[in-house]
Amino acid sequence: MARADFVPPYELYAEILGAQGGRRMLLERLGIEAEDPVEEFLALALAYEREHVPSLQGFLRWLVAGDTEVKRDFGARQRDEVRILTVHGAKGLEAPVVFLPDTVQLPNQPDTLLWTEREGLPMWCPRRDLAVPFYAAEKRALRARQLQEYRRLLYVALSRARDRLYICGWQTRDSLKEDSWYALCRTGLAQIATPVSFDTAPLIGADGWCGVGLRLAGEQTAAPVWERPAATLRAGRSLPNWVQEPPPAEPEPPRPLAPSRPSGAEPPPLSPLAARGRDRFKRGLLVHRLLQSLPELPIEEREVAARRFLALPTHRLPVDEQADIRRDTLAVLDHPEFAALFGPGSQAEVPLVGLIPGPAGTGHAVSAQIDRLVVAEDRVLIVDYKTLRPPPATEDEVAPIYLRQLAAYRAALAQIYPDREIRCALLWTEGPRLMPISPEILAGYLP
Repeated sequence: MARADFVPPYELYAEILGAQGGRRMLLERLGIEAEDPVEEFLALALAYEREHVPSLQGFLRWLVAGDTEVKRDFGARQRDEVRILTVHGAKGLEAPVVFLPDTVQLPNQPDTLLWTEREGLPMWCPRRDLAVPFYAAEKRALRARQLQEYRRLLYVALSRARDRLYICGWQTRDSLKEDSWYALCRTGLAQIATPVSFDTAPLIGADGWCGVGLRLAGEQTAAPVWERPAATLRAGRSLPNWVQEPPPAEPEPPRPLAPSRPSGAEPPPLSPLAARGRDRFKRGLLVHRLLQSLPELPIEEREVAARRFLALPTHRLPVDEQADIRRDTLAVLDHPEFAALFGPGSQAEVPLVGLIPGPAGTGHAVSAQIDRLVVAEDRVLIVDYKTLRPPPATEDEVAPIYLRQLAAYRAALAQIYPDREIRCALLWTEGPRLMPISPEILAGYLP
């Protein structure tokens, strides 16, 4: 109580339920079922603090004024228990044995104050003998809608049982209404069910109730037999071939494969000793971004833009490292061997989605983003950047994971540009160095 005015509601109740053992005592007293409302209570305390000034008095007033309902997921856990539910609460659930204990009561009659269905106007009649025809008609229509919803809920109740369903009724001093669930079920089963006397049957309550009921049983005595569909239709027409044949194989894998992150082990990154204490991961991201953006600018503006970008406070780069990254990146862009990569017609971060045909009608889905793509009149050039790995000496020493990646790119683009030569290359920014990969090597790494 001394802390109630000084700590937020969630912190207060979390301490009571946790360190002070409140949750343990609640579960010992009420059972494991109390866990759901306790968790919901704490969630409400957090939700209140996000939108209001945290105070205990305000939270309790907000909680009382609200209309929070906790619905447990009975289908998630199967336990040895008896569950007592309303028909509304049982929607979507199923149990081996279901009892409908009281199917005699009808919905309450409409109040003397009712609202018209079309106009939405209030109507009130203090006594039945004072009802005008329009009021009586509206009241009958409202009663018909009530009984329609009442019968719809009967369908929900009857379809909850998996193996056995017991329909019971508690007889009051009033006579049984023909619109009640019990009367409707009795009328429907009278012609197909077998009368059973519960005077001698084992289904007798603890208070000794007995009587006559109806039993409908449908036990399966024969083993199930699989019957193949007939080869011809009644009219003499033949069925299509796909009726007798299994469906074709689905593409492998079933969800899109991202070649930018293919399976397999990548080669080790640069040694920390070679990094000279610098963040090579940050450096690789910055180089990649500059290679993507600078080619869109005129050549004379690239150095100024790179200098301005690297000097942003969010990068936290020393002046010497800014100059180092700028020098290496501009060297790649100005290299004569890379001129076509960053010239007119080239594109950066090009999305690629497709299906690579495979043997026996199978295929591999490809969903990727190409670092640099050049589409010329007679050829297509694919370039993938590698900024954090030491460049190998020859293309034979390139890691298989990179070769599989380029092979997937090449196979997908071959379906878009079937009449053009498609060449692939890796751009190692450490150097810089452009390494073409021959089609003969990539042919052995198709997915």
